[in-house]
Amino acid sequence: MTQINKLVMHGFKSFAKRTELPFSRQFNIVLGPNGSGKSNILDGLCFVLGRISSKDLRTERLAHLIYNGGKTKQPASKGEVSIFFDNSDKLFPSDENFVKLSRIVKPSGHSVYRINDKARTRQEILDMMALAKVNPNGYNIVLQGDINRFVEMSSEERRQVIEEIAGIGVYEDKKKKALAELERVDGRIREAEILLAERKTHLKELKKDRDQALKYREFSNKIKQDEATHLHLQIKSKTSKKEGLDMEIAEHKKEIANIKNAIEQLKASVEEKKKETVAITEEVEQKGEIEQLTMHRSIEQMRVDIATANNRISMIDTELEKVTQRREQLKADLEGIDGKVADLSSKSAELGNEKAGLIEEKTRLERETKKLRGSGSDFAKVEEQLIKLDKESEALQAETQPLVERKQQLLREKDRAEFQIISVDESVKKLAEIEKSHKAELEQLDNKRKQFKKTVLELNKLLSGDSSISANIGDVKRRLYKANEDFTKLKMRHLASRERAFGSNAVNAILEQGQIKGIHGAVSQLGTVPEKYSAALEAAAGSRINSIVVETDLVAAKCINYLKSKKLGRATFLPLNKLKKDSVKKITEEGSHGMAVDIVSFEPKYKSVFDYVFGNTIVVDDIETARRIGIGGHRMVTLDGDLTEISGAMRGGFRQKTASVFQEKVLSKSLSEAEKNITELESSLSVYEKRKTESEEAIARLRETKAALEGEIIKAEKSLHMDSSDADVSRKNKEQLNSELKKISLGLSEVETKVTGMNNKIAVVKSQKLRLREQISSLGNPAVLAELTALEQKVTELNERIISIDAEISNSKVQSEEILAQEKTRIAQIIKQITKEEENFRAEKGQLASSTASKKKQLSETESKAAKFQAKNKTLFAKRTKLIEAIQGEEEKIIRKEEQINTTEVKINNITIKASEIAGEMAGLQEEFSQYSDVKLLENASEEQLKADISRYERMVVQMGNVNLKALEIYDDIEKHYSELLGKKDTLAKEKEQVTGMMNEIESRKTGLFMNTFNTLNANFKTAFTELSTKGSEAYLMLENQENIFEGGVRVRVRIAGEKFMDIRSLSGGETAMTALAFIFSIQEYEPASFYIFDEVDAALDKKNSEKFAQLIKKYSNKAQYIVISHNDNVITEANTLYGVSMDEHGMSNVVSLKV
Repeated sequence: MTQINKLVMHGFKSFAKRTELPFSRQFNIVLGPNGSGKSNILDGLCFVLGRISSKDLRTERLAHLIYNGGKTKQPASKGEVSIFFDNSDKLFPSDENFVKLSRIVKPSGHSVYRINDKARTRQEILDMMALAKVNPNGYNIVLQGDINRFVEMSSEERRQVIEEIAGIGVYEDKKKKALAELERVDGRIREAEILLAERKTHLKELKKDRDQALKYREFSNKIKQDEATHLHLQIKSKTSKKEGLDMEIAEHKKEIANIKNAIEQLKASVEEKKKETVAITEEVEQKGEIEQLTMHRSIEQMRVDIATANNRISMIDTELEKVTQRREQLKADLEGIDGKVADLSSKSAELGNEKAGLIEEKTRLERETKKLRGSGSDFAKVEEQLIKLDKESEALQAETQPLVERKQQLLREKDRAEFQIISVDESVKKLAEIEKSHKAELEQLDNKRKQFKKTVLELNKLLSGDSSISANIGDVKRRLYKANEDFTKLKMRHLASRERAFGSNAVNAILEQGQIKGIHGAVSQLGTVPEKYSAALEAAAGSRINSIVVETDLVAAKCINYLKSKKLGRATFLPLNKLKKDSVKKITEEGSHGMAVDIVSFEPKYKSVFDYVFGNTIVVDDIETARRIGIGGHRMVTLDGDLTEISGAMRGGFRQKTASVFQEKVLSKSLSEAEKNITELESSLSVYEKRKTESEEAIARLRETKAALEGEIIKAEKSLHMDSSDADVSRKNKEQLNSELKKISLGLSEVETKVTGMNNKIAVVKSQKLRLREQISSLGNPAVLAELTALEQKVTELNERIISIDAEISNSKVQSEEILAQEKTRIAQIIKQITKEEENFRAEKGQLASSTASKKKQLSETESKAAKFQAKNKTLFAKRTKLIEAIQGEEEKIIRKEEQINTTEVKINNITIKASEIAGEMAGLQEEFSQYSDVKLLENASEEQLKADISRYERMVVQMGNVNLKALEIYDDIEKHYSELLGKKDTLAKEKEQVTGMMNEIESRKTGLFMNTFNTLNANFKTAFTELSTKGSEAYLMLENQENIFEGGVRVRVRIAGEKFMDIRSLSGGETAMTALAFIFSIQEYEPASFYIFDEVDAALDKKNSEKFAQLIKKYSNKAQYIVISHNDNVITEANTLYGVSMDEHGMSNVVSLKV
């Protein structure tokens, strides 16, 4: 049972200090003089229990409940009251044995409620008390004046009190709510019926727009499905290409490794063969076979030229075969295109036939329509206007169609750009999140990416440089080989010239001995001549060219004695101190080149030598020039070496071209330049080979670094749940996309403005057509109108089919005249180009064949000349030839293989770039495809078919014109709402039945419940009144209307000591109080409370009645707790605990308690 353990007040009314009142569980009396503050204790209880009215608390404002300080004391800052309820039965939802309810009032009048010192709302306080069946407005709390209110209340109010005690008030509330609900349900049913009618009409109006929107959505979904499938096929194709490229890169890398191994082997082999060749050459040169060596070089060169020509002819044959195959393939492609064109033409013809039939049918229907329309003059005029509007509408539609197509295109571009921007934003957001949570790891990853990028750039630079170095090495090697070959030829010529100049053993002996000083050299050594005049000057010099120039005649004598002593032969010596200068007579004639001595270049000190050698010899063009000048008049020599003497003798004829005895200027200069060139090339080759070695080492290191960084980056990206596309997110890309979107939006806005303008015009025309149709409806016969409508519908369908056929014919025409025609033109141009290439190849082949035949003949002649010498040194020449050929072949192989490596690396780089481009394209396609993730892809569809389908569906969408897509949503919403309204109407009807049934049930149960409660209360009231009154007094409750109890009230009938029964209003104050208390105790018997609070309810009772009242409370205090404020001694003597209240001069109440 919920009882009050204690009451604590502080700053509340007169209780300025903290005052605690522990209440007993039975009968408690609070007493004290008037004005002492004892009623403030009851106010404190009501204050905590949540009574709102300031009247109940006997104050105008809640702020006045705070202690005001009296005349001299400080006012309290707040007023606080706490009630401690017993919770041993755990009626309150708390594990504590008591529950503390507190209420604090502040000077502002604002109240704060607490439960166990935790802030709560008033409602939470009331809800908790309700669990323990504590009602702050219950009949267990009786304040001053409540007795009078009971007496003064009307009979109907008393009946309502009994209804409340019986719980009928709940039924009344339910009945009121049911009636309100019933009224509300009826209103909602009427509203639902009105809405149903409206929605049904609206549904009919929207059905046409909805069907068109469904068709539009169907086409749009098909476009989306085709686009998704097309993207999927593109991604699949790109993936296949990339895998193929990756395989190509791997194969090329493997090929490069194999080629490098082969190059190393070839280099080792070439080095060995070169050493062996040098040894053989030295051996051959020691044997003095210089001329044969020259011949051999010539033979080798011719063989190389012939082999090169044959290789080129073989390549040309291969190319010609490829050209033939390519031409056949292109012809097959042309035939395929012709077949497609024929199919398209056939299809277009069929469509044209179908269109002609449709046009014929349309014409027939239009005639019938015209015939029906001509039935009335007014009707016909309106129809003419309608036809004119139809044509105007068709023209406007035709003008609008390109704009709508452009709008669709811009919308797709806008969607694509917006989707890409969203993707970029998501990537940026993802990166931002990762950057936030993995800042250190991302910094490391960013550094690695930068290092990787730098490494790739360096590697590409080195690869490009290495390729350039390899090309340079190949070029230098070719040039070095050519330079060595040229140098050898020049050397051979020089050696042959020297052999002829020093053909005499005596001359050779004098020049090669080192004992005799003052020897200048042979005449041939001391002068140089231009190549053009070498033959002429050699013939003019004759045997004197082998003369030895010495310083003095003494030196000449020593040389002669040396030859004699050594028996080495004879020689001519020209001592500079003895030679006399002859006067040279110059001549200038046409065809003359001047004096021979003037053509030779020599040091001035040798002027007398060359005057002696050439004398007055004149150099002329030919023998005819000599004859014209005069044979015998001068010594003359022709450029070909024919000689005429002053004596008239003439010597000449065929002269085989040999090396000049004189040192030719060009030969000497060329030999010097060749040596210098070889030195420079060898130096360059050494530098390039060193750079190549360094480059290859650097490339190897960078490749290792690149592989390591790539692995670390991939590992880091996976650990951070990133992919390459996250790393490549670029805000610049977003800016570019935003710029592009802005342009697209601007263009779209312009197109939409134009489309809106056209649509407005079309709408105006439609409105005019609608008014004309309404006019026709009012003028025409319904049957005729129905037939006209059917014919117009048929004509509309035919127009739509004709438009569709026109679109298909246009598509076929575009494919035939643009796509296939362009392809056919391109193939024709390719065929023309390869035909020209074939002609060039065949011409080159003819020239090579002719040149090869000539060289073969020359080779045969040269080989026959070398046959004799080769017979003698066959083994050495064969071996050397074989070695040289092997060296040349292997060096060419090395060059070709290095070029092959460079070519392959270039291919790898190109393939890598292509693979990167494909990867980028794939990323873009996959990003675009991600918006179609929920789209089902088509199977066995080709790209061409998908493109054609997309184009066809887009044209259909355009032909539909403006479609109200919101009609789908609106129709579905309205249909759903319509269905909901139908269901709601049924539900409301059921609710109405339920409410009506509940009202009937309430009415049937309310009367019985009231009577049971009334009878019980009446019996308790009689007993309580008898116990409180003198012997012979009695009282009872009476219903005013027995037939319909709720239309009347309840009266209280009382009889005091044998008098007649009177109404309660006729009683004295004491009798009235006694009657009211009897009614309160009757309620206690019917519905007991856990505690009761009475404030001076016994004030009007006399001594005898007071004793009975006190005894009755004493009796009931065994069942409930009583807290009573009283002045009556008879009541005070029955209490278990007394609380005396007094007030000091400062307006502060003090309490003293006493257990009796």
